[in-house]
Amino acid sequence: SSSANETNAIRKLVERTNLPVVETFQGAGVISRELENHFFGRVGLFRNQVGDELLRKSDLVVTIGYDPIEYEASNWNKELDTKVINIDEVPAEITNYMQPTKELIGNIAGTIEMISDKVDEPFINQQHLDELEQLRAHIIEETGIKATHEEGVLHPIEIIESMQKMLTDDTTVTVDVGSHYIWMARKFRSYNPRHLLFSNGMQTLGVALPWAISAALVRPNTQVVSVAGDGGFLFSAQDLETAVRKNLNIIQLIWNDGKYNMVEFQEEMKYERSSGVDFGSVDYVKYAEAFGAKGMRVTNQEELENAIKKGYEIQGPVVIDIPVNYKDNVKLSTNMLPDAFN
Repeated sequence: SSSANETNAIRKLVERTNLPVVETFQGAGVISRELENHFFGRVGLFRNQVGDELLRKSDLVVTIGYDPIEYEASNWNKELDTKVINIDEVPAEITNYMQPTKELIGNIAGTIEMISDKVDEPFINQQHLDELEQLRAHIIEETGIKATHEEGVLHPIEIIESMQKMLTDDTTVTVDVGSHYIWMARKFRSYNPRHLLFSNGMQTLGVALPWAISAALVRPNTQVVSVAGDGGFLFSAQDLETAVRKNLNIIQLIWNDGKYNMVEFQEEMKYERSSGVDFGSVDYVKYAEAFGAKGMRVTNQEELENAIKKGYEIQGPVVIDIPVNYKDNVKLSTNMLPDAFN
């Protein structure tokens, strides 16, 4: 449901109806810059986002091309009282939590166009617009998490701010699995569909670089940025040889903390200790150079932005090692809605 036709139809419907939109990770980029005020975040993994609260309060949820592997209905219809209309090319996967009141099965773009053509006024009244503005304020405030600068390492929000500043809208960003992908899913905005790619359902560790290679091959003469933790990068780091051999324009960002951090902080939440998450130091600059790629290491936002700028100018793959401080990860899972983390 994120191809060009479907995306255009969704944007037209949103513009005509004034409806708020919550993206899944796979739906990233469907909402354009011009429709920014209709965007209420992405949902996935932890049930504590503005989008989760919006879904909980909604008297009607319209799902478009919804795949339950992204975010099962048990997460957003926990109370079993949400009225759902499902628009898709295939019937919904029925569960206790996903029992649509209506299903519109067929060509998604055509179905949405038919609905849009019958709409002559916005659906949302002023009272609900005021409520939506209150929810929106939480997104603008970045859910209370602020970047705190520390010498020699970067906060996740600092990295994302620099990426948002330096990357163009036509850049394809592939995201590996790890703590960084939670931050990216929540904070990084994308305005073109299929340009911000996550493996949220299967959570495939090591997927970012192979995806980036594929994106560079099918989208020649565009820039591709691969985002991975150090652990995820090492799962498929040998594929850097392919990127070098094919002379592909890929910038590989490595969020480096020397741990399987997503595992670590969830272990600490569940068991108040971690186990089996540390690994030894790796010189990623030398690793990149050994394959014939350009390697760089940064320690602050200015250096990161300069490195990305330089990476755009270099023909072929570039690896940027970014030391990251994940001390605020625990805040990612606070203020959970009931029964969300177990």
